[in-house]
Amino acid sequence: MKKITKLATLALILASSTLFASSSDYALTTKYKLLNDMKLAQKQQALIVKMNQSLDSKVIDIEALKSSKDKFSKVLLGLTAGNSTYKLKGTSIPMIKTKLSEVQTLWTKQLHLLSSIETGKVDKEKAMEGLNTLMIKMSEAVSLYNKSYKRYKQNSMLSSIVNRHLGIKSALALNNIR
Repeated sequence: MKKITKLATLALILASSTLFASSSDYALTTKYKLLNDMKLAQKQQALIVKMNQSLDSKVIDIEALKSSKDKFSKVLLGLTAGNSTYKLKGTSIPMIKTKLSEVQTLWTKQLHLLSSIETGKVDKEKAMEGLNTLMIKMSEAVSLYNKSYKRYKQNSMLSSIVNRHLGIKSALALNNIR
């Protein structure tokens, strides 16, 4: 009976606290270290689409393709190791790091295909197919960033609720997310 009472009390506290938790109590956007990384990972998808569209046109804009390739390469490296130019922190989250490694492997192969297209040695269909595969893996990486961010928000909110009931001022005191 005591256990049921404790559980009911805890549930009631959590339910009532979520109604009173304000966005200033926990960092939804500004404190997440990988927020910029997540946004640039999403922009990587747009670069893949741009390269694919470039290849799909009748006349390939070689300069635009080179520019997109260079930016994609720099940002991809920055997502794993950090890059001060793009304000990328890099990640130490194993699932994201593994997925980015898979993207890097595919990108290395794709880079050779795209360079060959610039000289007219490889057919566009094969390169476009490679970009589609790359897009799938990049989408999976973006999904992992989103999952990490969602987990961060949940932990921040829970930390805020616990801190409010404990009377602790710092809303992020119990939030140990990377």
